[in-house]
Amino acid sequence: MDTAVSNGDFAFDSRKKLIEIDGYEEVLQRVLIRLGVKKGSFVYDESLGSQLSTLKVTDKNINYKALTLVKEALIDINEVIVDNVYSTLSNDGENLELNIILSINNKEKEVVITV
Repeated sequence: MDTAVSNGDFAFDSRKKLIEIDGYEEVLQRVLIRLGVKKGSFVYDESLGSQLSTLKVTDKNINYKALTLVKEALIDINEVIVDNVYSTLSNDGENLELNIILSINNKEKEVVITV
């Protein structure tokens, strides 16, 4: 069981009580945190996070590189299998958008991350 996070802060219900999550939602939150945090930037656990920020729009084999970095970031989450990653350009080619196809406890989920 974990506390839900929304927009970088704890999530509260209408009564101002912390929202608790578990199961699928908890694993999904762990995935989003690991993919969204730059590896080495969290002082309490410098191994937490990903190196997705190192990807460049001009990289060759971008989908393969992104897939490798996503798998590396999520390797410690046993409930998750990374099935595929494909990239598209957004914001007139300035941003790289990664569509990440996962299986979380055998349930498929697509996560979109902008790099």
